[in-house]
Amino acid sequence: MSSEFDWFMVTMPIFAIAVYAVVMLGSMEKQPKFLEGGGAQKLFDWAIISLFGFGMIYSCYYMILRFVELLGNY
Repeated sequence: MSSEFDWFMVTMPIFAIAVYAVVMLGSMEKQPKFLEGGGAQKLFDWAIISLFGFGMIYSCYYMILRFVELLGNY
């Protein structure tokens, strides 16, 4: 996967599935029992924090890399 289009084709379906799951769970009248436990809440908290944390670190690394590359070409 060398181009931005390739990354888009991989990440967009994953994002769409995640949004679909959030909307479907959010629209339920009664929340499923397995979501009410403390363990499930901790699991979801860690999953969200790690997902966005990894994304922020990944993005920051490539922003710095591209900035250094830009300076090198200046």
